[in-house]
Amino acid sequence: MWMKFFLCTIGLSVVFISCRVKNNTSHSDGTVVATTAWTAAYAEAAGAKEIIILAPFEMEHPSEYELRPGDIPKIMNAELIVYAGYEVMADRLKKGLDIPQEKLLLVDTDYRYEKIEQSVMSIARHLGTEDMARERLAAIREVLNDGRSLLQEMNRSGKPVMAHRFQSSIAMELGLAPVALFGPSAPEASEIAGAAKQDVFMIIDNLHNPVGQPFKEILPDKEYVQLLNFPGLKGTKTLTDVIRYNISQIAANETLPRQRME
Repeated sequence: MWMKFFLCTIGLSVVFISCRVKNNTSHSDGTVVATTAWTAAYAEAAGAKEIIILAPFEMEHPSEYELRPGDIPKIMNAELIVYAGYEVMADRLKKGLDIPQEKLLLVDTDYRYEKIEQSVMSIARHLGTEDMARERLAAIREVLNDGRSLLQEMNRSGKPVMAHRFQSSIAMELGLAPVALFGPSAPEASEIAGAAKQDVFMIIDNLHNPVGQPFKEILPDKEYVQLLNFPGLKGTKTLTDVIRYNISQIAANETLPRQRME
């Protein structure tokens, strides 16, 4: 009798210990959590299959999204958390949730191809999806090349532009020459007055925080466009979508043939 009780107690102890071990192990479900649609687009380009985006796609200012209680389980169960560092939630991700550092991946969000490649491949190395990432990067490079060719055909390549600081990289990548930068804060009176002396053919503003309207008013004969950074608006979801949209705006709504864009 005592022997049976002893063996039963041992058995229950083993079950209890086993349960505790399971409860303390990582619950990673293979998903990538992305802070915004922009970091999600990098994860998608890297080959991630399951992506959870914290800031809603339709937000005009996604970087201002603050974590909600329902986001915490998604973050803790993720295989990888991709962030850019300027998000309101960044400090809490790094310090407030006790997230293992190996699960946090900081990427550089930018539309210069070399930066896109670096960020996408850093995600792909964590996920083991390098081959898929290279294929998608090749498609992104092709769209950028075709965009430069289109602007060259339109005699816009190398032309001077005024550009929002957050859109200067895509302008340069497409072959334009930003000779004056503005933003992200509203321009001061001296900047507006100085704009009248600028010999530019276009003013490139940032759709997510447009502050270039004063330049449009003082240079009414110059083209004025608003470009995207974060996918989600204007029917965009991927990095390629955003590049396509921005090319169409700079090219006066002329788009590349679909076979060249895919």
